[in-house]
Formats: sequence, structure tokens, C-alpha cells
Amino acid sequence: MKTLISRAGCTLVLFMLAHVAGAADEQATSIDEQALTLLKRSADLIAGSRSISIAVEYGFDVVQASGQKIEFGGTRKIMARRPDRARIEFARRDGTEGELVLDGKQVILVNRNNNLYSMANRTGNVGAVLDFIADELGVVVPLRDFLGPDPAAVLTQGLVAARYGGEAIIAGVACDHLAFRTDAVDYQVWISRGEQPLPQRLVITYRDAEGQPQFWARFIKWDIDPELGDALFVYEPGDGAEEIPFIAPPTVSAVMGGTQ
Repeated sequence: MKTLISRAGCTLVLFMLAHVAGAADEQATSIDEQALTLLKRSADLIAGSRSISIAVEYGFDVVQASGQKIEFGGTRKIMARRPDRARIEFARRDGTEGELVLDGKQVILVNRNNNLYSMANRTGNVGAVLDFIADELGVVVPLRDFLGPDPAAVLTQGLVAARYGGEAIIAGVACDHLAFRTDAVDYQVWISRGEQPLPQRLVITYRDAEGQPQFWARFIKWDIDPELGDALFVYEPGDGAEEIPFIAPPTVSAVMGGTQ
């Protein structure tokens, strides 16, 4: 009898999975305007803020040669004042701590553990400077797409599918669950309902990467238009701090205590 029940249960589960998969396939290349509207509403709120503060926890997969996925991660506090000031404080799970500072004229990357820092001259809006840091200096800056002048354009670039997944509760917050597919990645975002529709959770699947690793972020706290004074975006090297140049990703890796 137990075997029959187990078989019946497996048959029911397989039927349900097949039904869900079929429904998903039908929407794999469709654009749900409700999902787009909700995403753009959230992105426009973020873009329209003169300043922003975000506390976030995140994790990401590193696919091993064996195919096994190992997760790494940490926390970040992101503070930005438009058009050109930002401070990102990071703490990795391995204990590495530091900050990335944009003061309007320079980029400063600091490793507190080793009392090292690197500086490079760069002007421009926060989004453009963070792109420079990632593309030219080899420093990974998670969630930088939210800090540019037009996050909606970035988030919908190459979009081939958009789906509204219904209401969901994330850490006690009522959210709209949205799912998107671009030509390279799948991503899901849960956006809080109400007057301030802000992301509460994000999951990205890199379809083209070997093993299809994922990145996830849980937004612990948002603050729109906080008062962020000039002193927050100033870095003064402490006693014994050593400057090393931004010359190549290996140097950047040394500052960060390893790539991530």
C-alpha cells in the first residue's frame, strides 16, 4: 500500500510539474505589460531620488571544475547622492571589509583588513563611474544597475519575456513577483506594494555561463532621499595605510582580498 501511495504521489507531482512547465513555456517569449509597468514604476522611483541608502545581503554561485556550485556572499551598505557621489561599504563572509568611495573627482577602493587603498581619477555620474570601475578596473560592483540615471532602460535591455507571478510575501512585506528573461539572463524581482514600490529580493540566473550560476540579493532596508552630507564621501587614509595603484585586476583583487 505504501508503494502504491508513493507511486500515486509521484505521478501527481510529475503531472503538476509538467503542467507548470507547459504554462511557463507558453510565456517564455511573451511580454506581460503589467510586469513591465510595475518594474518601471519601481525603477523610476529609484532614478528620481536625489539620494538613496540601501542595506543588502547577497550571495552568488561559483561553479567548480566538477560542476558543483559553491556559494559566497556578504553584505553591503550603499549610499549615493546624485549626480556623482557614492559610498559602498562591504563585508564579505570571509571577514574582508572595506569601502568604495566616489567623491566626484576620484575613485577610492579600500581594504580595511590590510590597510590598503587604491585611487584613480574619474568624473561623471554614479552609474557611469561604477561602469568604469567594473569594465576598466575589474572590480565587481553588485547591484550597480540600480544606481545609474535610468535603471529601467538597463533592466529591460534585450528583454524577450516578462511575466507577472502574482503576490508574494518577502520578510513580512507584501510584494509583486515579477519574472523577466533577456538574451543572456533570467531574473526575478519582488517589489513591495504601496506608495514606495521598492525591490525586496532579486535573483539572477546566468543562462549562458557554465553551470548556470545564480546571484541573489535581499534588500534589508531602503531609504529614499536621506540626508547624506559631504563628509560621507571623503576618504582620509589612516596611520600606516599603503596606497597601491589601479594597474590590473590582480592588484584590484589584492585590495578586495579576492575577487567576487
